[in-house]
Amino acid sequence: MNRNKLMYAIISIILLGTWGGCSGDNPRDKQPINVIVQKVTNAVDEQSIAYNGTIEESESIPLSFSTVGNVARVLVSEGDFVKKGQLLALLNDETYKNIYEMSLASQKQADDAYKRLLPMYKNGNLPEIKYVEVETAMQQAKGATLIAKKNVEDCRLFSPVKGIIGKRSIDPGMSAIPNFTSITIVKIDKVFAKVPVSESEISSINVGDKAKIKIAALKAPDFIGTIEEIGVMADPIAHTYKIKIGILNKNYQIKPGMICNVTINKINKDQGLFVPNSAVLVDEKGKNFVYAVNNDKAFRKYVTIGKLLRNGVEITGGLNNGEQIVISGQQKLDDNTSIQIVNR
Repeated sequence: MNRNKLMYAIISIILLGTWGGCSGDNPRDKQPINVIVQKVTNAVDEQSIAYNGTIEESESIPLSFSTVGNVARVLVSEGDFVKKGQLLALLNDETYKNIYEMSLASQKQADDAYKRLLPMYKNGNLPEIKYVEVETAMQQAKGATLIAKKNVEDCRLFSPVKGIIGKRSIDPGMSAIPNFTSITIVKIDKVFAKVPVSESEISSINVGDKAKIKIAALKAPDFIGTIEEIGVMADPIAHTYKIKIGILNKNYQIKPGMICNVTINKINKDQGLFVPNSAVLVDEKGKNFVYAVNNDKAFRKYVTIGKLLRNGVEITGGLNNGEQIVISGQQKLDDNTSIQIVNR
């Protein structure tokens, strides 16, 4: 009898414990779940495009003598800095000087004849036709003198601008020919990175866009340049367009002809909304959703996914700009779950 009472008491305790455990919710289930939230913002898609290019001078000025002659002296070498008006080279001007002296003598003779016959013409003692001949001879002599003087001056080649001697094509003893480039001056205060761009990408590049230029030949940090020119004529073989990126060259360390790597960062703000990858979940039916926050509760909102971006995913439907969504701790959530925002 005592044994039956003992068994009855044990069973009663077990049943009471079971009923007690089943009645009511676990206090822990009512506690808000800690989450981290973030506002939905407009997507900014940044794309880096890399090209290979060549450095070229901002301006190239070919210089040549205006007259024929033998080169007597060349006063500059390639790479020399020159000032505006600086003497660069000279021709042997002995012949031209002799011609100039002869022209001066002829002009002096013509002037003397004109001065002697002018009073006679005014007094009517000299026919007009003779006066016209004397006056014409004087004018011709003056013109010949000016030409001879110009030839003497043209035996000297001066720099019209400040710059650097990029190429020297003459040496003493050579013959100078008009319109044949003797010396080329380049300006490299600013240089250009000349880059070919494919026809599929040229429409996304605009004047004023920034670019990063890496020159392997220089042990220097990357340079920042600005796109200043965009070609309108395509290469008929490669189907590329040339663009020019201006780079300030204060120390003249960048030289024309150097090979460079160019990176252009394109930022496209005309996108949808942006959320981190971690915020997007998939339900049992394969639909995408996020947990939106409203009054310290998380609600499931289904969204439409766009393209993948560098740091997240584009949302094309289901969310509004400025809404708060859960980006961490959402694995513990259900629809209409109480939450505690820890990064408020």
